[in-house]
Amino acid sequence: MSQIDGEMADEQEEMLQDSSGDDSSDGDVDDMNEQREGELRTKVEEIRKQLDGNELYYDGHVNLITVLRELMELEEARKAREKMSEVYPLTPELWLDWICDEQKICSTPEEREYIVNLFERAVKDYTSVQVWMEYVMFMLGGGDYTATRAVGEKALIAVGTHVAEGLLVWQVVLLVEKQIYSGLQRPGTVQSEEDMKAQEKQQKRIQGLYRRLIRVPLLNADYQHLMEEAAEFFEADLDMHMKADLEKTKQKLNEKIPFEEKLLQAENDTNKLATYRLYIQHLQENDNPAAMQSLYERAVLDHCLDASLWEEYVRFLIRQFPGLDYVVLPICERSQRNCPWSASLCELHISALQLFCVGEKTKTLVTKVKGALEKGLGSGLQSGSEATRMWMSYLVFQRRMIKWDQEHAGELNALRESGQQAITMIDNYFGESGDIESEIPRFLARIEAEFAKNMERAREIWNDIIMKRNNNFKNVSLWLEFINLERSYGTEKHCRKLFRRALERVWDWVESIGSAYLRFEQETGTIESMEEFQKRYEDRMLIVNKKRAEDAAKLVETNENNQERRQRRDKGKWQDKKRQAFVQPKETETFKAPHPVSERKDTQNCKVSTPHKGSNGNDAPQNVESAVMPPPPPPGHKEEVTPPPGFKDIVTPPPGFKSDVPPPPGFKDTITPPPGFKDSRSPPPGYTESSSKAGKREREDYTDTEHEVKKLKVAELHGVRVKEDESEDLCTVFLSNLDFSVGKEEVVPIFASCGEVKDFRLVKDYKCRSKGFGYLVFKTQSAAADALNYDRTAVKGRPMYVSAYDPEGHTHQFKYSTGLERDKVFIRGLPFSLTEEKIKGLFMSHGEIKEIRLVTYRNGHSKGLCYLTFPNAETAEKVVKAMDGTEIEGKIISVMISDPSNKKKPNEGNASTTPAVKNSEKKVPGSRGKGMFNLMPRSLMRATISTGEPTSSEPETPIKPKSNEDFRKMFLK
Repeated sequence: MSQIDGEMADEQEEMLQDSSGDDSSDGDVDDMNEQREGELRTKVEEIRKQLDGNELYYDGHVNLITVLRELMELEEARKAREKMSEVYPLTPELWLDWICDEQKICSTPEEREYIVNLFERAVKDYTSVQVWMEYVMFMLGGGDYTATRAVGEKALIAVGTHVAEGLLVWQVVLLVEKQIYSGLQRPGTVQSEEDMKAQEKQQKRIQGLYRRLIRVPLLNADYQHLMEEAAEFFEADLDMHMKADLEKTKQKLNEKIPFEEKLLQAENDTNKLATYRLYIQHLQENDNPAAMQSLYERAVLDHCLDASLWEEYVRFLIRQFPGLDYVVLPICERSQRNCPWSASLCELHISALQLFCVGEKTKTLVTKVKGALEKGLGSGLQSGSEATRMWMSYLVFQRRMIKWDQEHAGELNALRESGQQAITMIDNYFGESGDIESEIPRFLARIEAEFAKNMERAREIWNDIIMKRNNNFKNVSLWLEFINLERSYGTEKHCRKLFRRALERVWDWVESIGSAYLRFEQETGTIESMEEFQKRYEDRMLIVNKKRAEDAAKLVETNENNQERRQRRDKGKWQDKKRQAFVQPKETETFKAPHPVSERKDTQNCKVSTPHKGSNGNDAPQNVESAVMPPPPPPGHKEEVTPPPGFKDIVTPPPGFKSDVPPPPGFKDTITPPPGFKDSRSPPPGYTESSSKAGKREREDYTDTEHEVKKLKVAELHGVRVKEDESEDLCTVFLSNLDFSVGKEEVVPIFASCGEVKDFRLVKDYKCRSKGFGYLVFKTQSAAADALNYDRTAVKGRPMYVSAYDPEGHTHQFKYSTGLERDKVFIRGLPFSLTEEKIKGLFMSHGEIKEIRLVTYRNGHSKGLCYLTFPNAETAEKVVKAMDGTEIEGKIISVMISDPSNKKKPNEGNASTTPAVKNSEKKVPGSRGKGMFNLMPRSLMRATISTGEPTSSEPETPIKPKSNEDFRKMFLK
């Protein structure tokens, strides 16, 4: 008994020890959880501070939701999701996470209704197969077959034609319908007539689903197996129509498979988007609108930030479904939620609201249009042209709402206020470059003059707003527009004043103003006003023609100078070697000793390469190191030898000499060819001397026009830019660093949102291969200005450089600051594999990042350098302290405040070592270069080396010129 009690005591002691160990481990886990919870709550506060005043911070919203989910703060996560949903559309993944969290706590009908509402909002943001499948299964779990069937029908309409994933939705819907059919059968019971009718109705519904399924081309669909399943619900054999539909479906599927494979194999978003466009173009010619809409939905889901793709989608819906507002308007709203900065989408949204909301109240329509405008303007626009287009679409809408035949004072005042607000906003944010062509003031002036009959207000707009910006007073077209407006709705007096002002201020196209002025005087003026016009016009043309002549002379001089420079440059290329062969030795070069005297046979003809005239009239060298004269001739040497007596320079021929010897007998001066000889060089048949001369005259008559035509053809073939007029320079951008395989198809679609492209020239070499740069010409200056925003856009993995067209290079400037920027940090030593997104994720926890610039090579590969711009200097200092010396992927990075001007200059260094380096690099006189023979005597070389460089304490004495006698003594040593 005691033994049993002892064993029980041991067991109790072990249990106590185990429980105490468990308690200690649980305590450690609790401490870790508390520490982690504290870190997460601190992170929540930091993210919320970043989001205060910056609701467009997308990553901040996502990070806040992620942290709140980890903290299990579902109520706070719900609020964060609602706030993000007001600004951005949520991705299918975010919606499914939200719905999953709500399903965990769903216990009442109200909460279930809230989840259904979430599903409805999710399918409106993006068309996702996964979301629709979850929606159908959730409704099926509720037991309401009628509601489930309705949701299933919506799913089939939305994603049933999805070629890659649509089969999943069909299978779910068929599963629901088959379960309902199984529930109606009730085997082993006597069924009533109503039950039989219900079964028959359900069977027909399943048959209809199979007929619809057979007509839809779907990947991974085993149609033979589907036909076997369908046969179970058909009493007789399948009708011939289904078999014919099946063959057509297989044919369509075979046509779509290559595009689906390209989408799966696409390496990047650019290639994938290009494949989508080709796919859409194919369906436009061969498929129905439903398949087109399904493909557009797939494309915008993968490229939700491509404004041009959304614009194509919206235009397709407006053309294809002109009367279905429930189809078009939701897509317009979704497009602007995804790309609120796009002026084209804002215009389309406002236009669609006017088209499809005709029956709504005016106040409701105005509120919706105003909301679309505010959505676009509040997205942080980067260019004034986008803001101008948005405001213009809104002002046009307000003009259409005015009933001019009724009381319209309120609407007109609202239009004036909106116009003034638009001008003020664009000037404040973008300056005069915002509305370059003054579209808004010109529109308002036309409204005031034509509809409001307030010409005085129209003149104020023209004089105070339009003509005082962007040097518009030099623009002939604006003057003519102002004059035509005054002539149509103003007075003759003001119109004549405008003609005089225009004639005085315009320098280009003065003839256009003169022609319009002449017609005006002919139609309305007197003989005195005509004489006055003639005098004013002639005086002005004298000044203009003088200036034109001066400009033409300057242009000719500039062209001549450029041509001379080109000729000198071309000539210098092939003469470089020749010049190097005849380069005279410099003073610092060591002299070369002459050949020994014993080997010189012709001392009279010896020449020195660089003789200098001495002060005594003799050819004496002025510098010992530059040349050496030969030794003097021996005593008795005479420069000229006198011939002996009787010497004759001309030899007299001997007596009887005959200069002309007659030819031998039988000699013939001309040789006759043998019989039958044919000259192989005879001219071709039909050759005449006159035809040869005519061909020569034709070559001489080769006109300059034909030469220019040939030149234009060659220019077009090789991508040389040919300007039609001087104004094209302002509408042209220069593209460089292009991959050699890039062509027009890859470049032009990138700039589709900027405006219409007039021409694209890719410069090529003589073999018509790309040189990697070219020119892009737009129709308007504003489009060219917008195109500069696409600088360093990646095209086939290389950054494409976009710059303003400047052939002379006068306006080239480095686009980034070279001074101290306290709100910007410079990072070096980064791993080359890091992208901008990864770097942003590493540094984002320390503060909001306004701008990131990853420095890359021309091929797009990272240099391991990066610049980050923060809202203020305090944040930048904080980042430097926190991240400097941090290890990232095995590399230690350096983080510092950006100050490129503080770089150490290459010539700066240790002062004590600089002279030594210079002395070590100095060439010793008499030494020889690589691959050269040294002809200096050793005695001279030793003397030169031993002398060395003079010290700073000993003044350098000038070298006394040596005479020929000094040189002779040197050689005899």
